[in-house]
Amino acid sequence: MSDPAPASDPAAADVAQDVTPTDTEPSTKSTKPRARLGPMEIVQLPASDSEPEDDDEDGDKEDDGESGDPDFLKSYPEDTEELHLLHLRLKTPTLIPLNFPRFRKHLTRLCLRQNELTSPLPSEAFEGLTELEEIDFYDNRLGPVVHDDELKGAPNVTSVDFSFNNLRHAPKLVSLKKVDTLYLIQNKISRVEEGELDWCADTMKSLELGGNRIRAIENLEKLVHLEELWLGKNKIRSLDNLSTFSNLKILSIQSNRITKLENLEALVNLEELYLSHNGLTKIEGLEHNTKLTTLDVGNNAIEEIENISHLQDLEEFWASNNKIANLRALDTQLRHLTNLATVYLEGNPCQSNDQGGYRRKIMLALPQIKQIDATFVQQS
Repeated sequence: MSDPAPASDPAAADVAQDVTPTDTEPSTKSTKPRARLGPMEIVQLPASDSEPEDDDEDGDKEDDGESGDPDFLKSYPEDTEELHLLHLRLKTPTLIPLNFPRFRKHLTRLCLRQNELTSPLPSEAFEGLTELEEIDFYDNRLGPVVHDDELKGAPNVTSVDFSFNNLRHAPKLVSLKKVDTLYLIQNKISRVEEGELDWCADTMKSLELGGNRIRAIENLEKLVHLEELWLGKNKIRSLDNLSTFSNLKILSIQSNRITKLENLEALVNLEELYLSHNGLTKIEGLEHNTKLTTLDVGNNAIEEIENISHLQDLEEFWASNNKIANLRALDTQLRHLTNLATVYLEGNPCQSNDQGGYRRKIMLALPQIKQIDATFVQQS
């Protein structure tokens, strides 16, 4: 199914798309590096020794997450390095009996995804986990806040994932001195308060705030080491307060309400810029972003390909589903960009009004191109 045409006022429209790029955009460089679960051993609850009772008349009695052996990890050796406790319906009171501190000398990753954990988390459950580097609470019921003392027993953690919970505020984890990656996708955060993330200002490199209720980019200025900032699917109307992000390499602000491309002059190291599903009418303001390799302006209301001829490092240009009427600008804007390998222009009038000659015209104008839309170019 094709993407919807831009609304008459796309900036004011309530965006319904996901944080990821459109389905028509290439899969070779995804803007969703959040599914980080690789090959793993997943812990499963042991089978019960006895037959289940039949005294539940409705037959739908839910497991309370506390039945059976409270320490079903006792068979795991103390030198276990990773624990993946996914979808076990664990509740907060079950964490202490699991005795995570028994693994404190070797445990580096603790994954508690898709359970039923609620706040507050008991600090005793994580006491002494000084080797822990990554802790994952994706898809639980934590919130509205997470307090510092809940995770102080794991001071060397570098990556924390609180995505798909019920947080209304960014966590203030001042005891965690080494966090460089923080995932807060799909919570209920409407604003990053002043000073709320100052605790990680010296270490933070990747911050994911996609799928929240944020209306403005603010109170992030002290995160001067930030390399990746993900803000897709919020309610942001303008690109503000970016002047301290000279180290930023990736900025994703898809599915917001941006109407003007501006205030990017400080982002001199920016390599990937994702702005699909906004209300842009013009490509502009990229004079200082000469290191860009990927530019995504798909699903906007742009009428011309312009102001990108200086982007000598550009490899991928995505501009599907705009209002680009013809391909005349390819010769002046893109032909001399020798690194350019992929262009996406489908869903524009230049394609829909000339479906027979569309691909041929692009190939003639851009002989260096390797992929047009979702199809690779056949080399002669």
